[in-house]
Amino acid sequence: MSSTNPMVSICMAAYKHEGFIAKAIESVMMQETDFPIELVIGEDCSPDATREICEHYAAKYPDRINLLPSETNYGMSKNGIRIMNNCRGKYIAILDGDDYWSDPQKLKMQVEFLEKNPAYGLIHSDVVPVDGSGTPIEVESVEYRRQNHKEGNVFFSMLSGFNFINSCTALFRHDLLKTDASSLEKYWFAYDFWYWQRIAMHAKVYYLNKKTACYRMHAGGITNTTQFKKNKLRSYHVLHDVIEEFHKAPPRRLNEAEKRMIFQKIISLLYRKEGTLGMKLSTLKIMPHYFPGISGLTNILLSKLGMRAPLKVSSKHSQVS
Repeated sequence: MSSTNPMVSICMAAYKHEGFIAKAIESVMMQETDFPIELVIGEDCSPDATREICEHYAAKYPDRINLLPSETNYGMSKNGIRIMNNCRGKYIAILDGDDYWSDPQKLKMQVEFLEKNPAYGLIHSDVVPVDGSGTPIEVESVEYRRQNHKEGNVFFSMLSGFNFINSCTALFRHDLLKTDASSLEKYWFAYDFWYWQRIAMHAKVYYLNKKTACYRMHAGGITNTTQFKKNKLRSYHVLHDVIEEFHKAPPRRLNEAEKRMIFQKIISLLYRKEGTLGMKLSTLKIMPHYFPGISGLTNILLSKLGMRAPLKVSSKHSQVS
């Protein structure tokens, strides 16, 4: 690897991707930039030829590829944090080993925007869903994201539970997502939606209305598995971390709708069976800071009973930085 710190580090998780990984790596190598980049590949002890393919490319591009092989399987979350902890760039991009970039100007356009707009911490774009062979397909969830994406101050929009960022299109400031490099165990619950919420607490998000990447939909994709989507324990830990982290760095004065949303999320953390007693006690301590008043509490209780729809928070009023 080059001794010069790159402008952009690309995180690539690779596991059982022997049919896709070459395309993913080549799409990074084709990027047209006037700044240095590095591709950090976390090969997670695949049982197929994924590692051999990664080793071939690492030998071909020793100045731009940092291969992190593994003799044991870390799993998606720990492998992702392991990769990020080895990134040196000012900016981070994410590209899993089964996806690929379609626009050679992707990184250049995104870096130029963030360099000129310091209030923004993340830029993402449109995506083309493809099947295992790379043929474009129509996917309802991708179309929904396309039609309902947000930009600007989006923290409260994300807190409502809607992830509108396709990870293979995102580029963000590295210093907005610092993790504890000494502990992989700490972040077992981490995944892209946790990343975006952490970043959106402190900076704006921009949407580039351009298709820059191809998101591969196939049976082996880990985020398509029922086990991943329905992991209630994972979602509990993500919400707990986000609420605790948000409280550590208080934003400007919250409006009533925002305060009510935080309070509702705290109630959810206390009510749900997941989580430890210590987690619930730490959440209970911050609860008074977000008490929405008697009328707000009444509305929350009525909404739980289905007697009144919860108040929606508009993203343009959700300034949190």
